[in-house]
Amino acid sequence: MMTKVRNVGDISKYNMIRNYPLLKPHFDGVIVRIGYRGYGAGVIKEDARFREHMKGLIDCRIPYGFYFMSQAVTESEAAAEAEYCYGMTEGYDPAYPTYYDSELSNPKGNGRADQLSRADRTVIAKAFCRRMEELGRRAGVYASKSWFETRLYAAELAAYSIWVAQYNSACGYKATAYDMWQHTDCYRIPGLDTRFDKSYCYAELEGGVEDTGRKASADGLPLSEGAHSYSLRRDGQKRILIDDRESNFLLREFRCRDGSDEILLDSGLVEFLQKVRDHFGKAVSVTSAYRTPSHNRSVNGATSSYHMKGKAADFTVTGVSNREVAKYLQGIGAKGIGLYDYTGGFVHVDTREKKYYWQQDARNGKAYGVSTFGRMETYQVKGRMVATVRYNDRGDYVRFLQEELGVTADGIFGAETEEAVRIFQKTHCLTVDGVAGPKTWDALL
Repeated sequence: MMTKVRNVGDISKYNMIRNYPLLKPHFDGVIVRIGYRGYGAGVIKEDARFREHMKGLIDCRIPYGFYFMSQAVTESEAAAEAEYCYGMTEGYDPAYPTYYDSELSNPKGNGRADQLSRADRTVIAKAFCRRMEELGRRAGVYASKSWFETRLYAAELAAYSIWVAQYNSACGYKATAYDMWQHTDCYRIPGLDTRFDKSYCYAELEGGVEDTGRKASADGLPLSEGAHSYSLRRDGQKRILIDDRESNFLLREFRCRDGSDEILLDSGLVEFLQKVRDHFGKAVSVTSAYRTPSHNRSVNGATSSYHMKGKAADFTVTGVSNREVAKYLQGIGAKGIGLYDYTGGFVHVDTREKKYYWQQDARNGKAYGVSTFGRMETYQVKGRMVATVRYNDRGDYVRFLQEELGVTADGIFGAETEEAVRIFQKTHCLTVDGVAGPKTWDALL
């Protein structure tokens, strides 16, 4: 029995929809963008209209699925994106998979992931899909025909749902079977002032998978106490054990980015990161751990860097401000902590024995010593005490900003607040970066 071909749309913040019932005669289902990873700083952000779109679709009983636009440059980041997507959609019941969107970040092709090798990009896409299915959601990959044929090894992704884009009267993609074909980005619906992407869906897709537990590696990897040498080739895919229990980390997440086989790793470092993971309940993305001396020189690392000893990691926690992470590490007794407190920054933790905390407030700025991470730096603007706040920040300064902007004042700097800041900056001829700094506060007050 042949499956009925269904018409499927996809929507994001760029689709302003005033009347959701008008979608129903045209689309049998809609794929909604959950969010994206920024192509410069690499911060994961919610699509500004995600919640609005979901309410509209659910109210109209239109089946839905999800997609996320990635700029992950490591498997760790891709898994974090999958966990973010699951966290954002845990309360929903999708009829379609969650798709990993793999494409250029912008027409210049200068995004953080745009120059990945074909092999690396494929491994990263698989990491997203694998983690998504471990969490109980069916996963897929979206890309253009040429992207599947030249920037991904499509055959390695064939176990997942394939959604191919080719704006043509016929689809010429033959690298693998495919479930959906996006054939236009110019579909119009009378009464709605926006263009839609439209796809044909040829398969009966389910939003979930039966196995909702983690697919554990065949054998875990217990670490010897202290810092020791391990092999990427032999043990890279093994999940690290802490006290004979599986951690959330694979050994390969701590490898040197130059591809060396040897991985130096301190068991105490993994214990710190696992405590962070358990406390916040959010994915931890390790961006730099062990470095060979040559690689450390190539990234201008300190000559005595703890990274070369396998005792340090730079990382972020999805959906949590770096300051909150540093503050938590301080509370559990970590002695080496660095807070890189700017958009796209990160937290450094190491296992040194003598306490030293430091902070850096700009990408090209200088680091300076601090005694605590509990306080934001504040300053006065027109008689009011304020602080620079950005995506993922929380607290009274965020709430004050929201009150001045006229958006929901919940004290959480999320997608709605950032969009309002960007609009305000644009209308006041300020740098549009979504960060409420001194110039934005001055104009606002």
